[in-house]
Amino acid sequence: QGNMAFAGKYEFESDENYDAFVAKIGLSSDKVELGRNCKIITEVVQNGNDFTWTQHYPGGRSSTNSFTPGKEADMETMGGKKFK
Repeated sequence: QGNMAFAGKYEFESDENYDAFVAKIGLSSDKVELGRNCKIITEVVQNGNDFTWTQHYPGGRSSTNSFTPGKEADMETMGGKKFK
């Protein structure tokens, strides 16, 4: 099985299919409008098999999730919804 490098910073480029996506994840309408055209920067840090995924939003707010592929993890959406 090959390894792939994911670490780095990624800047939001397009909101193509945004409405269909947020409908699927159940984002509330107020959050949908806040997210429209929002320039999010996602930072991925890898430490061995562990990943930390941080999203930086305009205005200085950020959210961070940590996980190990193949293991259950507690995570949170940008709208504050918690999931495993």
